[in-house]
Amino acid sequence: MGTGTVNSLMRYKKSLEIKHRQLDNDITKAYSNHVSDAELKTMKLNKLELKQKITEVERELETR
Repeated sequence: MGTGTVNSLMRYKKSLEIKHRQLDNDITKAYSNHVSDAELKTMKLNKLELKQKITEVERELETR
């Protein structure tokens, strides 16, 4: 349990948060551009998956 592992997890979490934020922006734009429901659903599921990964990393960081 070195600091390298913690730093790696923190960088990974940050990258997930950036992707999550970008996907949120893309979803907002998709609503404006009248994207199909199926495509929006896929985007939202991807966003949810990213949020779950962020939560997992946060839990992992709490235990270190």
